[in-house]
Parts: sequence; C-alpha cells; structure tokens
Amino acid sequence: MPTDPWRLNEQLLAAVAACHGVDVARRQLLNTLNTRKKLENVSHIVGARAGAGLSGSAEQRQLADGLASSGRAVELATDEWETASRHFTRLTRFLPSQLDDCVEGFVAVDAAEIDRLAQASLLACPNTQAHLKQLALEGARRRDASPDQVVPTADELSAWIFLLHQARSQAIGRFSQAREAYLQAEMAWELAKARVARARSARQIAEAQFRVGARAVGAFAQALFDLVGLRNELLRRESDACVARAAMYAMALQLPEQFGLR
Repeated sequence: MPTDPWRLNEQLLAAVAACHGVDVARRQLLNTLNTRKKLENVSHIVGARAGAGLSGSAEQRQLADGLASSGRAVELATDEWETASRHFTRLTRFLPSQLDDCVEGFVAVDAAEIDRLAQASLLACPNTQAHLKQLALEGARRRDASPDQVVPTADELSAWIFLLHQARSQAIGRFSQAREAYLQAEMAWELAKARVARARSARQIAEAQFRVGARAVGAFAQALFDLVGLRNELLRRESDACVARAAMYAMALQLPEQFGLR
C-alpha cells in the first residue's frame, strides 16, 4: 500500500471500478443466458402449434431468428466478461473467482454527506497542503529570527493568500466535477430503473398473449430482448453510480475508510 494518501486513494478507486466491471459483465452474461433459455423453453409451443396447423412457417422462422440473435448476444456478453476479467486480473493480480458473488448495490449519498466531502476535499488538496506547510515552515523560521523580521511583508502575505485561494479554487473545481458526475450517474440510474419496470410489464403482457395465441413468438422474443437490454443498462448505470460515489470519497482521501482499510 502506498504511503502517499493520494496514490492510495487513486489505486483503490481503480480497483473498485475494476471489481464493478467484472461484476457487471458477469451479471449481464447471466441475464443474456437466461433470456436465451426462456426463448428455448417456449420452442415446444411453436412446434406444437405448427403441428396442429395453428401457425405457419413464419413463426418458426421468427423463433429461429430469435434464437440466433440471442446466441450472438451470448457471445458478445462472454467477450465482455472475459475482457473485464483480464483487466481486473492485470490490475489486482487476483482472479474474478476470488470476488464475492454478491456485490453491494448502489446507495445514494445525501446532500449533507456531499457537503462534508466537499469541505474535506479542500483540506486534502495537495496544493493546499503544500501551501499550508510553506506558511507553517516560514512561521517557524521567523519565530527564530530577529524581532523586526517576525511580521511578513505585505507582498509576502499577499502572495501566500493568493496561492491559498488559487489552490482552494482548483480543489473546488475538481470536486464540483466529481459531484456533478455523481449526480448525473444517480439520475441515470433512477431513470434506468423506471425503464426496466415498464419493460418488465410489457414482457409479462407479451408472454401471456403469446401463450394464448394472441401474439406470435417474434413479438414475445422482442419483448424479451428489450427487457434484457434495459436490465443490462441498469447494471451499467448502477456500476457508474457506485464508482462516481467512490470517486467523491477518493477526492476527500476517505475511500479506504469506506472499505475498513484503516
């Protein structure tokens, strides 16, 4: 573990992002596999209808097209999982199998906590710390100097105050960007949840109508694909929100505490 707190927080943030990347890819692959299985499970209905003369070859082609599309989706999801796993291993020297299956979900940060992190980030800023140390060292030097040299000159004082204000402005700007990224990620996560809820309802209706013969298998397959796409997007949005939240703690040099590392 690096002794420099900024380096430590940067490394931990990268590890957090890699962990979420592996988890998201794994769950997206499972979602895609489950969707294909659901489509395979209704193939007997299509076959039975065709045998009874209740449907033509068009519906069988729809099923074949749906199974082919789901097969390609599984291949893409597998590639993404393998890519995320290799990145995780290169970064951490661990295998994805060493991660817990259950990763903590996203929990929003309230406004008071964000304000606390903003204040902490001001003091944690390297430039601010450097200038404060410079003032402390200069003060210690002057205390050992002759009495007429104890008070800094107006130019020196103005220069120190300017440097401190400059460092403070830089720190505020960096944290503002991190806070904005977090708020946008949180909003995108909320919107993704609402879209998944609507798609889940549409899939349930499509499945019920398909089973009673009111819809062809192609409409049911499309509803399945729409739902898995939005579920996978929700996983990505949740991961983005978790990493954006961690980034604010990292900027305040408080990310290790979030994982009990201190």
